[in-house]
Amino acid sequence: MNSSSDLSRLELQVNPEDIPLYTTVLQGGILVKARAGIPLGSFLDALPGFNHDYIVNVIQTIFLDGTAIDDLETPIEGDHPVLALSAAMPGLAGAILRKNSYHAALRTTVTERRDHHQQGSITITLKLFNSIARDCGPALLAAGIRLNAAVLRGFCSTHPTLAAGLRHIVLDGRPITADSMSVWLEQEQTITLIVREAAND
Repeated sequence: MNSSSDLSRLELQVNPEDIPLYTTVLQGGILVKARAGIPLGSFLDALPGFNHDYIVNVIQTIFLDGTAIDDLETPIEGDHPVLALSAAMPGLAGAILRKNSYHAALRTTVTERRDHHQQGSITITLKLFNSIARDCGPALLAAGIRLNAAVLRGFCSTHPTLAAGLRHIVLDGRPITADSMSVWLEQEQTITLIVREAAND
């Protein structure tokens, strides 16, 4: 996953025990550029932290634009596709939404492939929930993710004490303070965010 080079890069170096908390920012959605019409499975397999076995065996609930998907060959198309991933959820609702479930007949799925294929590239909003975010989030965050600054602003506002645990904050190669970061985020729209474990000083 490559981030656009024209975006400002914000790097947060944090304590190792704080990394799982930062993966919850992935629930708000990250922006990933891909080839229009790329099969769902191929798109996921190219992301940091994902592999074929994990995609097939662990990811149990897949929503594409709000519709539950079973087929990993489903092409990702459209103007602003939204892809949401979750591990198995409890209860009947979870059973209905689970991939290839006995109860899948109770829900609506994509049953037709489009005859035409979109050309060029698209930007996919990818949302990760529960254990999927915890498992795959650290690799995504370390590689760098694109997201709307509003998502990070919301994350920071609901976790006000996290600033105290930031070891280093680097904006486009320059160290800044947590207060400066807050001011900067108010002025930005889309950013590249990197979250890594801080090296031992």
